[in-house]
Amino acid sequence: MTVTPHHGPAAGALPGAALPRRAFTVARHCVAEARPVVQLVFLTRFALGALCATAAGGGRPAAWDVLAGAAALYGAVLATYLLNGVRDIAEDRVNGSRRPIARGDLPARTGARVVAGSAVVSLLLAASVPGLAGLVALLLVLGWAYSMPPFTAKRRTASGAVVVTAAGLVAYLAGAVAVHGSMATGPLALCGVLALWMGAVGAVSKDLGDVPGDAAAGRSTLAVVRGERAARHFVAVAAPVLGAAGLAVALLGDPVVLAGAVPLAAGAGWVAWRCLRPRPDRARAPYRAFMVTQYAANAGLAVGLLAVGCA
Repeated sequence: MTVTPHHGPAAGALPGAALPRRAFTVARHCVAEARPVVQLVFLTRFALGALCATAAGGGRPAAWDVLAGAAALYGAVLATYLLNGVRDIAEDRVNGSRRPIARGDLPARTGARVVAGSAVVSLLLAASVPGLAGLVALLLVLGWAYSMPPFTAKRRTASGAVVVTAAGLVAYLAGAVAVHGSMATGPLALCGVLALWMGAVGAVSKDLGDVPGDAAAGRSTLAVVRGERAARHFVAVAAPVLGAAGLAVALLGDPVVLAGAVPLAAGAGWVAWRCLRPRPDRARAPYRAFMVTQYAANAGLAVGLLAVGCA
């Protein structure tokens, strides 16, 4: 007589064991879809806003407010960029994107659910920090307006740039609010220039690598309407103008921001060079230069503020 082994308990344990793995996989794909390099730079802006307010002498950092504020901002940014991925499936595939939704590893419906959950959690966390809920709600509204009708600001370069600039400024202000302070005029002005850097340089240079998908989706970006060359020339002018604006803030206003203005000006020249000497196989080179520059400028400003505070 042959006895068949009983696998019931082991088989029954599989779904329970698989659930945490599935949740981790979904979370990993959602984070990847929402572009970690962008998430990190938003957190950097938040931290810099908090540092600026603290350096100004009015900030009163409290551990919970800073951590909850950072988490709330992160949740809002995750929801914003994940929503963008959910809405951009067709054009992302035309552009050859390897992000999880475009390659089919993350169902759009699952992504949409995570968007809703992240938005709710971010608002709840923001509500625990005095004065922060309005800014986080504004960031979520800007993210919705960027990707969703009737606004769909990303369809046009000008409207997309306005939304992106506003979102960057909100991130800096959120950091200041989380420590219950306000930024001095000089750092605030440079943060404003860095927010414009996002809208006038980042938002336009990003489109240089997305022309086929944007055209297929019926968008009216500068690169689609006027051509990639015109978009490159725009960025090649806008970047040095903003680099010069950052230096002007430092030299005519507050020297403490010079540590952030110098890398911004240097990076502006790098971005312009990348735009004026394009290579067909490196369409995203200006955007990468833009991204490195904003990290360097934010880090430089932080070092300058810390140096003054320690002096």
